[in-house]
Amino acid sequence: MTTNWSLRKRLAVSLAIFGGIVSLMLASIIYLASADLEARLIDDTLNAELDDFIARRHRNPLSLPERTATIRAYVVTEQGDTKLIPDRVKALEPGLHAIHLEGISYRAAVRAVANERFVVLYDTSALQQRESGFITLLSASVLLVTLLSALAGRWLAARLIAPVNELARRVSELHPEDEPTPLAEEFPWVEVRRLAEDFDVYLQRLHDFIERERLFTGDVSHELRTPLAIINGATELLLSDKTLDSRIQKRVLRIARATNSMEEITVALLALAREEGDASNRSIECDVETVAEEVIEHYQALFQHKAVDIVLDVKAPLKLHADHAILSMVLGNLLRNALSFTEQGQVVIKIDENTIQVEDTGPGLGTDNPEKLFQPYVQGNHNSSGAGLGLSLVWRLCELSDWTVKLSNAPEGGTRVVLQLTAAEGF
Repeated sequence: MTTNWSLRKRLAVSLAIFGGIVSLMLASIIYLASADLEARLIDDTLNAELDDFIARRHRNPLSLPERTATIRAYVVTEQGDTKLIPDRVKALEPGLHAIHLEGISYRAAVRAVANERFVVLYDTSALQQRESGFITLLSASVLLVTLLSALAGRWLAARLIAPVNELARRVSELHPEDEPTPLAEEFPWVEVRRLAEDFDVYLQRLHDFIERERLFTGDVSHELRTPLAIINGATELLLSDKTLDSRIQKRVLRIARATNSMEEITVALLALAREEGDASNRSIECDVETVAEEVIEHYQALFQHKAVDIVLDVKAPLKLHADHAILSMVLGNLLRNALSFTEQGQVVIKIDENTIQVEDTGPGLGTDNPEKLFQPYVQGNHNSSGAGLGLSLVWRLCELSDWTVKLSNAPEGGTRVVLQLTAAEGF
């Protein structure tokens, strides 16, 4: 599992770990060197005391063994009285030893001369206490150096990352629609300047792409509106002819409505492609029931070969500040999707306060993950001749209009789609 740490935090932690390891190694070296030096000094002191004691005994056999706060001396002889000498001392062989007497630690030096063994003991308990304090001091030093390394790493990381953060801030303030401003010349650091140069190239390509797309969508808009205007003119001319049969007039009216709908859909799709809503259309109140009736009339004719009833159930009137064409496209795609997967039964459109619900009696979603059906080219497990773009288009149009859409299996079977809208004030 990757830890989601910033580069600044990673650098600070790395320096803290490095400082801790280095300080721990230095503290260990200092401690070992100090302990070795201390042991050498004690051994030298013991040997010097032993030499002095032996020399005094040779000059004066009645010379008493030395006894101070830290040093005790003994003479072990084969015929002499050794009752006052501890058994542990009597058992010592010539050389250097570490022993404990009466709960006190001693360093012992033993030397045999003729029939006598000279023993000098050095009390190391005070040194051990000072050694414990020294270890505590070294441990505190390691922690202090680690903390200082972390603080230094944090400060250094802030200084090193500052140009990158500044570049990120400048990039976040850029808009693809604006003329790109060169960034590289404002960053003297080599690595950051190279990154800024790559951003400059990318932003210029993105700007050129958006400009080409804007020109293309403008051309498409013009080229689509021209034939639609011709069709509108032709239908108006046909409708003005009073001699037309009533059945032909109905079909011409249907052509006229489809043409107007196509013109609105073209505008909506262009707005979606540019990721911008039509503010003027959003300021107009839209009657959801009227839009639903228009959509039902259109798709009833397309799916009249199926034994499926379309039911409009208006629980409460709902009016929106919304683009008529976008709402018509959303409802149309949802209704067409329901009719495509329903062979018999009914499709119910329920209109309530702030919500539209489309429920069918088809086979259901056919997937345990309804959200993925809103992705482009993704369909359920049921066969369909569609390309899988309808629900994806619905999702994007809802995002453009600040609506939410949820897909689920209906309890009685079939599919349920709930569209959450925002009602106009006063309704």
